[in-house]
Amino acid sequence: MGSASAADMPLKAPMAAPPMSNWTGFYIGINGGAGWGTAASSIDLAALGGGGGVLPGSIPVASHELNGFLGGGQIGYNWQMGNVVYGIEGDGDWANVQGTAPCLVVLSCSATVNWTADATARLGVLPLSNMLVYVKGGAAWAGVNDNLSGFGLISGSLTTTKTGGLLGFGTEYLFAPRWTAKIEYNYADYGSHTDTLVLTAAGLSLGVPVQTSLQMHTVKAGINYHF
Repeated sequence: MGSASAADMPLKAPMAAPPMSNWTGFYIGINGGAGWGTAASSIDLAALGGGGGVLPGSIPVASHELNGFLGGGQIGYNWQMGNVVYGIEGDGDWANVQGTAPCLVVLSCSATVNWTADATARLGVLPLSNMLVYVKGGAAWAGVNDNLSGFGLISGSLTTTKTGGLLGFGTEYLFAPRWTAKIEYNYADYGSHTDTLVLTAAGLSLGVPVQTSLQMHTVKAGINYHF
């Protein structure tokens, strides 16, 4: 009787695996975080005299440790193939990443990163259907303002847009239908460029060729809406 009753009991079907999330499509979102890095400047002796060259090399002016905050948004598109997700993304952020340091012994120099932007390709894998781990890389831009002052008589300013490259990695988590949260780290190297610093003293203005460089690290968190 006991054997017959056990045989007559219905068997439960095995639980079906949850369907894989679909990451293909456009998305848009916001982000915010912190940035830090190093900005350096030097007088380009080879560019003095209208580019004819006076002396080889350069004279170091200043080296700044920068830090501050940034925030903005991103837009992109994903393609999913199984557990692999790849795509393109563009970021733009307003920034206040700055630093001040002594320069030329008796003067004060400052550098401020006012904005950043990048256009990158992303490649990631899905260890879980709702979690993406990715790397990214591409082109990066930054708007930088350099200033020099001293004694209340000497001042100089230089505003430039720097171009470089960016590498980063991060993770993105699908916490609700169409909504993801992400956190990522990026390193950007904007190389070295020579521009003209307008130096003003005693009512006179002089253009000085200054070579500047910038490297930046950022950590950002964000939220995306997927269409």
